[in-house]
Amino acid sequence: MRMNHILLVLLLGEVISFMFLSFFLISRETIFTLVMFNFLFISLTFPLNGTLQRKIGMLLVGNVICLFWTHLFSLFAATVCSCFGGLYNALFIILNPFLNLIWIVSFWSISLTLLTNSKKPKKQD
Repeated sequence: MRMNHILLVLLLGEVISFMFLSFFLISRETIFTLVMFNFLFISLTFPLNGTLQRKIGMLLVGNVICLFWTHLFSLFAATVCSCFGGLYNALFIILNPFLNLIWIVSFWSISLTLLTNSKKPKKQD
């Protein structure tokens, strides 16, 4: 059990240092989304059954998906704003939290599926 706690502390330190080191490379919206995702994922998924390594792996995959999703969406928004004008920039600001919520909820539900026990508990007579 002690090794699991050490891995958890190292992972959290890695995630926090990654966010601080990449602060100048990514936007504030991405940092807010990463913080929100990590907080929700750790607080809702880590108390569930499953190995710590699987939970840590899913958290890291979620962080990579977050970076990819927000970068892709910001490129799309910049392209639309340059083609159609600044009105779409306001639309991006409004839609960004909702689109982030879509991937966060879907990734969290997939991770719940990976953490469930596929074996049915034995009935005790």
